[in-house]
Amino acid sequence: RINTPVNQVRLTNVAIVKLKVKGLRFEVAAYKNKVINWRNKVESDISEVLQIDNIFTNVSKGQIAKKKELTKGFGGMSQEDIIKEILDKGELQISELERESKIENLKRDIANIVCAKTLNTQTLTPFP
Repeated sequence: RINTPVNQVRLTNVAIVKLKVKGLRFEVAAYKNKVINWRNKVESDISEVLQIDNIFTNVSKGQIAKKKELTKGFGGMSQEDIIKEILDKGELQISELERESKIENLKRDIANIVCAKTLNTQTLTPFP
């Protein structure tokens, strides 16, 4: 039987937002729906968006970004400003099912647009 260490934090329902700056990768652990709300300006409280208010080089391994790396990547910005930039400009990791669903919806939308814009050349009316 293997015991989980008491001080180990398990991140569940986590969305990783990644941003690459000057060859360095920075990540934050956040709630996926809250990140989307943040980007749409619905959510304004950063503590509601983040699972943990640290900046990582690798969230899954728990490697926190060093001060030197943050200074190299972002200059003299505060940690909160860096987190905001990562949330705004970073790449949000989505699951395969969500990606497939988005692609399927996009294909359906394209097909509807094409159908709406095509005309029957004999009657000059839209196809049903």
